Amino acid sequence: MKRVKLLFVTMAAMLLLTGCELNRKKILSVEELPEAAQTYIREKMGDAKVLYVKKERKNFKTWYEVKFDNRMELEFDSKGEIRDIDVDD
Repeated sequence: MKRVKLLFVTMAAMLLLTGCELNRKKILSVEELPEAAQTYIREKMGDAKVLYVKKERKNFKTWYEVKFDNRMELEFDSKGEIRDIDVDD
């Protein structure tokens, strides 16, 4: 009986911990990006206006997606370093 209780408690804890982390998305302002990402946007994006900044977390990794009015999307890692550049056709 003790093993069943221990197994149940262990499984519940694992589900709780992983459930809190999966697919967390949050809309942010540009000022909430890491400083390196803010600098990149100021220096490289010129007059393009930011439509939204989205912070995503999955499998204990964090990244930021920034969408601009010129149909460009940048992706930054948790340190603010550029990971991907995408342009919608």
